[in-house]
Amino acid sequence: MNKSNTPKIFSILLILLLPAAALLTTGCGAIAEPASAAAPGDNPAADATAPARAVPVEVAPVERGNISLLLNYTGNLQAQSDVTLVPKVSGQLEKLLVGVGDPVKKGDPIAVIEGDVYRAQLKQAQAALKQARLNLEKMEQGARPEEIAAARNALQLARAALNDVETIDDNERTTAAAALANAQAAVRRAQSEYDKVAWAGQVGQLPQGLALEQATNAYEQALAAYNLQTNPGDATLAPLEAQVVQAELKLTLAEKPFRPVDFELARAGIEQAEAAVELAALQVEYTTLNAPIDGVVAELYVDEGDMVGSSAPFGLVVSDQTEVKINVEESRLGQVFKGQHVSLNVAAYPGVDFPAVVSNVAPVADASTHTFEVTIVPLDEQGLLRSGMFADTTLLAEEKTNTLLVPLT
Repeated sequence: MNKSNTPKIFSILLILLLPAAALLTTGCGAIAEPASAAAPGDNPAADATAPARAVPVEVAPVERGNISLLLNYTGNLQAQSDVTLVPKVSGQLEKLLVGVGDPVKKGDPIAVIEGDVYRAQLKQAQAALKQARLNLEKMEQGARPEEIAAARNALQLARAALNDVETIDDNERTTAAAALANAQAAVRRAQSEYDKVAWAGQVGQLPQGLALEQATNAYEQALAAYNLQTNPGDATLAPLEAQVVQAELKLTLAEKPFRPVDFELARAGIEQAEAAVELAALQVEYTTLNAPIDGVVAELYVDEGDMVGSSAPFGLVVSDQTEVKINVEESRLGQVFKGQHVSLNVAAYPGVDFPAVVSNVAPVADASTHTFEVTIVPLDEQGLLRSGMFADTTLLAEEKTNTLLVPLT
């Protein structure tokens, strides 16, 4: 029968000595009767006058001692904690470093997953980080001096070309006017010679006709040059002005090639690359599966060479510290408290009392049984207790010391 809900209460009754106890300490015994005496009951008159027969009693000394109120419950030992092992990365199981039943400490390696791919990804992330840092360094250094010098020279040339067109000195104006006058004179001479043969047929093929045509073209060119030198138009100035603007922009970009936002973007790129390196390093670290707690390897679900990943459990590690959970009735809850001393017994070690202590008392009762769950932790320094053992627990509910004790029987 399950004893979990039937506490045994052991107590010793205290008996106060009656004043007549003094008579008991003098001894007692049977009084001898004469041989000729009648049997009891044969002579009622004689029985009434005869002395009372003594009753035999046992005498024991009164002592002082302790009285204990004990509560007994049963339950099963279980590990205080258990952790299911689940790999954080996927891959082939390269090495299995422990077996079922092996003790482990938190952080001890348990298994190794093949990590060539993850190490390659780490190198790639490190290279990207290096490139991002070099890019920022290049930006901070700015353009090379020779690039700035070339941009300045290009701007000077563009401005000089525009200035040549916009600025006309007297010598240039005089030269243009003289060239135009010479062209006009040449046209008049050619025209005069042409008029002399104009009456002949096909005059355009004659030397006079060709000479007039050439003189006319030369005059038009001289006139255009004169107009350009003396009053250049928008069609002439616009391309030159555009070249100056473009050269100025190139020089500005050469001197300050980057805006503040460009530097912020570059720094953000470095932070992103650093995060990628950290992630890749974690992936490499996760290829070694470590024990999450101090305890014992309870189960392993894989073998070397198997494919493992985060979608399936790898094994189970349980703590080497056990505990017992018992259900205490509401009527006894006032006699149970955190820190209370407990004696624990298991069938595997008969006659051995394992010291234990109440570590927790549930604040709320179970709705169906109206009992309170109490957790008991054994002080098992030698590690003899195992999860799954059936345990008999005895709680010291109350103890009175230096009390007068008299045997019950």
